[in-house]
Amino acid sequence: MRISVTLGLLVSLFVLSCLPAGAQQFGGTPSSVKWKQVNTPAIRVIYPQDISDTTARRIASVTNYLQQHYSASIGGHIRKVNLVLQNNITLSNAYVALAPYRSEFFLMPPMNALELGAQNWADNLSIHEFRHVQQYSNFNHGLSKTFSILFGQDGQALANATAVPDWFFEGDAVYNETRLSRQGRGRLPFFFSGFRALLDKDKSYTYMQIRNGSYRFYMPNWYQFGYMMVAYGYEKYGSDFWKNVTQDAVRFKPLFYPLQHAVEKYSGDTYHHFVHGAFDLFSKQWQYDTLGNNTRLLTLPQQNNVVNYQYPYATGNGSYVVLKNSYRSIPAFYRVDSTGHQQRIATRDIAYDDYFSYNNGRIAYAAYRADVRWGNRDFSDIKVLDMATGNIQSITRNGKYFTPDISHNGNQLAAVNYTPAQQSALVLLQSNGQVIRTVAAPGKHIYAYPKFTSNDSSLYVMERNAAGEMSINLYRIADSTWETILPFANRITGYPVVQGDTLLYTCSNKGADELWAYVRTARQHYRVAAYNTGIYQAALTPGGRAVASIFTADGYQLAELQPQWAPAAAAGDTLTPLYVQHPFNSGINNTLQQVPDSAWAVSRYRKATRLFNFHSWRPYYSQPDLTVAVYGQNVLNTLQSQLYYTYNYDEGYSRVGYSGVYGGWYVQPVFGISETFNRNALYRADTRLYWNELNANAGLQLPFDFSHGKQYRYLTLSSTYNIQQVQWTGKAKQMGAQNIHFGYVESRLQYSGQIQSAQQHIYPRWAQNLLLQYRTIVDKYTAHQLLASAAFYLPALMKSHNLVITGAYQARDTTGNYYFSDNFPFSRGYDAIDYPRMWRVGVNYHVPLFYPDWGFGNIVYFKRIRFNAFYDYTNGKSLRTGLNTRFNTTGGELYFDTRWWNQQAVSFGIRYNYQLNKNIVNNFNKFEIVLPVNL
Repeated sequence: MRISVTLGLLVSLFVLSCLPAGAQQFGGTPSSVKWKQVNTPAIRVIYPQDISDTTARRIASVTNYLQQHYSASIGGHIRKVNLVLQNNITLSNAYVALAPYRSEFFLMPPMNALELGAQNWADNLSIHEFRHVQQYSNFNHGLSKTFSILFGQDGQALANATAVPDWFFEGDAVYNETRLSRQGRGRLPFFFSGFRALLDKDKSYTYMQIRNGSYRFYMPNWYQFGYMMVAYGYEKYGSDFWKNVTQDAVRFKPLFYPLQHAVEKYSGDTYHHFVHGAFDLFSKQWQYDTLGNNTRLLTLPQQNNVVNYQYPYATGNGSYVVLKNSYRSIPAFYRVDSTGHQQRIATRDIAYDDYFSYNNGRIAYAAYRADVRWGNRDFSDIKVLDMATGNIQSITRNGKYFTPDISHNGNQLAAVNYTPAQQSALVLLQSNGQVIRTVAAPGKHIYAYPKFTSNDSSLYVMERNAAGEMSINLYRIADSTWETILPFANRITGYPVVQGDTLLYTCSNKGADELWAYVRTARQHYRVAAYNTGIYQAALTPGGRAVASIFTADGYQLAELQPQWAPAAAAGDTLTPLYVQHPFNSGINNTLQQVPDSAWAVSRYRKATRLFNFHSWRPYYSQPDLTVAVYGQNVLNTLQSQLYYTYNYDEGYSRVGYSGVYGGWYVQPVFGISETFNRNALYRADTRLYWNELNANAGLQLPFDFSHGKQYRYLTLSSTYNIQQVQWTGKAKQMGAQNIHFGYVESRLQYSGQIQSAQQHIYPRWAQNLLLQYRTIVDKYTAHQLLASAAFYLPALMKSHNLVITGAYQARDTTGNYYFSDNFPFSRGYDAIDYPRMWRVGVNYHVPLFYPDWGFGNIVYFKRIRFNAFYDYTNGKSLRTGLNTRFNTTGGELYFDTRWWNQQAVSFGIRYNYQLNKNIVNNFNKFEIVLPVNL
């Protein structure tokens, strides 16, 4: 398919304006935090003073060792990166980004090792994320280099994203995890469960469907797909294959579909055959598995929906408590009986981790709470739900508690605490939240999933050491002694459940996540059951069977399985090489053990280092303004600023300016200055007057985050003082028009709140957006303007529908000394008129029409087509005449939710307006293009 160069450039500039600014939290750390640094040739590690120097030095040592010894497969060039360590966020994550070029590690280790592994979290992040550093360092050549010159770091980000798909970036990094350590996701059965589930159900999707996902069907993500593609490339074509492919791709050799053509060039096969070859390599090893054939589903798949039932606990009356969520519904607790009948108990609060525990009618889980002001600090608190009353009790506040369990008698709770100093501990609490006992884990060990024994006298605890080996231990509460139940080995365990004298748990064993058990009276471990795509938590039935959550192509389903009870050895590794050979080499797999300890120097990091850090420049069009801006952001993200030039097509004026906001203080200063040239207005039919405007402003803003419980809530207060100068030019000056200058204050209150949202929800089923804005001149002239607007998102006839009601009110003076810019949301379809008094009501009904799951040419992919029927009513009132003028319109909007180049989500639409006021307009029918609404 041929695309003109002009169209390609326009589309590229459009996508450039869509690129996200990055995951870094603006002004997220208190000003009292002091920063330190370890500065090396490959990386600068920047970290708060309450993180140990040992952690920073270890990260520096691992990354420099990787660059020295393991860069050849992607390219030897290195562009030094600034890495910021965050130790106060309860999310396990990290990223490397361009614009500006930097990285962040969130040092909270994942409690669920089945998904990401158990090895030292900082080590794991160092291997994975530094691979992204190596990728970006070697992907700045050819046309990608040209784009970086034209647009800065944003330019390289655009070119790299266009040339190299996201699946390669992440698949290559996961491959590095697997090759350079004894774990990595390439060894974890859970990582492959998605594609294995599709194979089990004979579900076959196209390349574009897998790349872009679906609102109806489960699709594995780009990490899983990417690893399979990358591993296949290395396996069949050697260590230099992907280096050669990506070097051609980032140079756009050829201009269109560069990676696909490069794959064909260096493999000697078509890209289509290459993709199918990767699938065949893995699927041929899965298709003969017959694990878990003797199963009966208690929950059935739903058409055009993915539903998950997780963490089943037996209630004692033949039913099971589970957490249920789907593409149509947010997470909630349900009771499911043996016939599959379901009863909803309560909606779960916002949480990073879905795990919960149950005993004797009570559910305990860890819920998310934001810090009110600082985005780089949040909390994980214990909540207890009483199923009989529906009441939810907050046991802790502003804590760092994870994977809690509640005792059978309900008097105590046990949880894992993980502190900002990276210390893991087992904590025993009373039901009112008072801490009874804290047991610190030795060294860098991590505790997870404490479980009370049947008599509440002891706790089973899963433990991992610094090498990533896992064990299960028994802690006796009365005398604080420990007993080893399962010794340390290179294995992954999780999801323990206690029933009588039996501890059930999931164990990754030779390519499968199996159900294992420890019978305390027999002091014996057993392999109880296995299923092709994994068994995640289970409960034993009175009839001797097991009910567990198994992964399927339609989501996690509850299934009844027949236990086998085969004795299993307690000692020995259970993680093994899976499916390919190239990444599994004992010498290279022990890389982390070979990294020497280096005494890197530690010094103070000054917050003002490269404070402006202008990194990118790009055009942006928002009718009627065309803007070219230069963007700046420092590494700690405490100052964001931009220099810009804007041309306005309506008036033909030009504006140059600078704006900035400093986020390093509790209250954030905002400031800016701009000069506008050749503003103009029609004075008489044959006379147009011109003037220039100078605006300088400074003020304060205060952002709050009140997110916790069932809702995300954000409030921002701001106020700025503006100095405005009007300088007449040309004929206006000759006519004696007097230059004026004045000061005005602009104050704003913005609030938004919403509940959790499911994948098929167009908008949350309950949300609010509120704005109050007041502007007034404070010296010799008189001018003021008040604007209030609101939007309420409400439930509708179906879960995927939304009723949205909007309203607005604006009032201004009529002295004519000065007119503030008009931001009133006028009725759709009309040209806005600035009346002294205006109010508006809008009603919208949003409904999905189709889920095409279809695209063409790897250019655009249509995920959803939706429709909005609307009615707008605006009333404008003249204070001089008292006349009220109505602007009524009704119509519909057809929206297309798409992804471009299999990566960038863009929503756009077409609007039809039928204007109902015959005395105002001659043409009642009006069509408009709705510019992308998700930029």
